[in-house]
Amino acid sequence: MPYHKTTVEIDIDELAKAGIALGTSGIKDTVNGALKEINRRVALGNAARYVLSGELHVPDEETWARWREPRS
Repeated sequence: MPYHKTTVEIDIDELAKAGIALGTSGIKDTVNGALKEINRRVALGNAARYVLSGELHVPDEETWARWREPRS
């Protein structure tokens, strides 16, 4: 996994709150955890919009039943 070392000013109070919310300790773990969490939320939001748009093909009960049949 590539990393980039940098210097950045971080609000310590916000970092502490984020660490509590994420269950992390230390600056690196908390910042990386926060980045992963925001990316996860964006991905979930995109998936939800896709489902709600009606573009997701959801098989009917007959198709589900056929898929569950044992294959020979």
